[in-house]
Amino acid sequence: MIENDQQLEQAYEALGDLYRMLASYRAKVLPVNARNYALIAQGPLEEVRKLQAEIDVYLGLQEPGVMASEQTGAWRETPPPFGQKSEG
Repeated sequence: MIENDQQLEQAYEALGDLYRMLASYRAKVLPVNARNYALIAQGPLEEVRKLQAEIDVYLGLQEPGVMASEQTGAWRETPPPFGQKSEG
């Protein structure tokens, strides 16, 4: 849990490291074996999601314990049910 701006900065640095790792995997593993790439990338992607959720909570963009996929509001748009037109 991020509790101060110093920890926020560390989370940003960790995100950068994770994204660079994923980019490296994409460049080296994906061209050789897409299935292995998908498997290898799962761990870093999960960590990115966790860190982003912590950042969002600290910045007040998300409530603690609420997954981003469960959130509603201006940042999320829910499409109308399949086969039905939206109102308005």
